[in-house]
Formats: sequence, structure tokens, C-alpha cells
Amino acid sequence: MLQTIQVEIDATGHIHPMEELSFKPVGRALLTLLDATTETMPLQINEGRGSVARALTLLSSPRFARRPAANTTEVIQRVTAIRDEWDASK
Repeated sequence: MLQTIQVEIDATGHIHPMEELSFKPVGRALLTLLDATTETMPLQINEGRGSVARALTLLSSPRFARRPAANTTEVIQRVTAIRDEWDASK
């Protein structure tokens, strides 16, 4: 099973977990180095296109609460029909 943990790498190259681990890491790993400024950059929530603030506003809006509910059977039938149509065109 893949697990992701957050670590710090000190000046000597030693890796230190940021939180207490409930297991002892043994085996191989892949390391992704993050930009050093990432940790110091605050999360910016703005009103721009695709922003978190806009998504949260939508999710809490009365319009979203009144959205039509899909009929699960109809959705499955439509997806199946499109999939079958696509498979037949090969």
C-alpha cells in the first residue's frame, strides 16, 4: 500500500518525519522535493476564476441546494449507451 508522509530534510540530508509515525518505514520510497517557498506561502483564497472561495459559495448557495437530482437508472443507461456506441465505432 502506498502511503504519503510529510518530512523535512536537514542540511546533512537526513530525513525527519513532520509527525509521529504509527509504523516504521521500511523499503523503497519516491521523494518529491517541494519548492522551499511553498511552506512559507499562505494559502490564497481569492475571488478569481476557479477559486476555492467561489466553489464554497456555490456549495452553500440555495441554488445548489435546489439543484435537480439525477435519476440513477437513467444516468447508468445513458452512460452505457454512450460507452456501447463508442466501443462499436472501433
